[in-house]
Amino acid sequence: MRIYLLIFILLLSITPAVSISQVETRGGEEVGVPKFYFEALGFASTTDGESRLDIYLQVPYEALSFIKNANIFVADYELTIGIYDSSRELVKEKVWSETIQTTSYDETISLRHYKLSHQSFLLNPGKYQTVVQIRDNQTKKSTRLSRDIELRNFSSRQFDVSDIMLLNQLNIEGGKKTIVPNILGNVSDLGDGFYLFLEIYNKVAADSVRITYNISSAKDKTFRQETVSQPLNAGSNSSFVKVSAAELPMGTYRVTLQIVPHILNTVLDLKDYIVKISRIFKVQWRGIPTSIVDLDAAIEQMVYIMERRDVERLRKLPQSEKQEAFKEIWKKRDPTPNTERNELMEEYYARVEYANKNFKHYIEGWRTDMGMVFIIFGSPNNVERHPFDINTKPYEVWYYYEINRQFVFVDNTGFGDYQLITPIWDVYQRPR
Repeated sequence: MRIYLLIFILLLSITPAVSISQVETRGGEEVGVPKFYFEALGFASTTDGESRLDIYLQVPYEALSFIKNANIFVADYELTIGIYDSSRELVKEKVWSETIQTTSYDETISLRHYKLSHQSFLLNPGKYQTVVQIRDNQTKKSTRLSRDIELRNFSSRQFDVSDIMLLNQLNIEGGKKTIVPNILGNVSDLGDGFYLFLEIYNKVAADSVRITYNISSAKDKTFRQETVSQPLNAGSNSSFVKVSAAELPMGTYRVTLQIVPHILNTVLDLKDYIVKISRIFKVQWRGIPTSIVDLDAAIEQMVYIMERRDVERLRKLPQSEKQEAFKEIWKKRDPTPNTERNELMEEYYARVEYANKNFKHYIEGWRTDMGMVFIIFGSPNNVERHPFDINTKPYEVWYYYEINRQFVFVDNTGFGDYQLITPIWDVYQRPR
């Protein structure tokens, strides 16, 4: 099995990262294209009939091109936010520039340093598409992200709440609270808990509110549930809810808030004013590819670079030991141990993700023969497809020129289940 790890490492040095729509046209990740993340949240506004859409953007330093000027490293870029209605007509747009300066070269390549930007839009409630673009002024290259959103009407109810914002930091100084939003939605670095921020709009004169939060997995398994009470004033209230994240395993979760208003010494029935709202967050270790959302699955997918018995031994460890052992295994394989990124792990799981998206049949894509070959050897240099040849079953031939190998896959059933017929170690003894 070690020989295939060596092949994988060799091909990593000559094969670019996954960015392909078809396996035979695999291209490298374009250099100099900036990356960023954004969050879109709805709040009530002070203008009748309108709601406020807040856009937060996070641009990592390592995604930008810095130019050294004397002892200062400088990066500058242009940001554009366009808001489109349901007919895809542009209704609002903002364009502005940002500049970053630092004296530390290490910061310019750091995943931990980033620039936060914020813009607000007053809009009629409804469905919109938010399109955000960043243009690096050094490389002249751009990246665009879009997201469909629904901006609620916060003035239509007597009791309502805003969208939920995850926080990286909540600072209190002199009785004044300042917040730093968590744009990535990853809470793994926030100790045993993190804060949620939301606004509560109280037109029913409730004097307090009971907030129950529930943390559940993608499979609706409940991990934690707690209830807190908070006093309320009339009108708009800022609410901060501390959520315990202790011992949550790596994965994607949903936190759901049930918010119940209360009026002391009243017979008013407030059941109609109960609000439920939720949002997604994740527990993702720093340096781990974002495609990994399930540790046990990630361990199982290592079968192509580890002996099966070692994979099984790792999976049976207690959760805390399993996490540390997983990190240590990939740390030993890190081609650049002095940096925050592990390029080998990123490439491996990028291939797994691609295989799952493109080769899935009646089993997961990474378990198929095509998925296996793709994960070990990367994208082929050339592919011959023969789906309709006379007197032959559909087949494909993948060519790898650097290692002078070709692999033939045949669809014996006619349902797109291509089986590898070229000898490759113990392919027919793999678990399927």
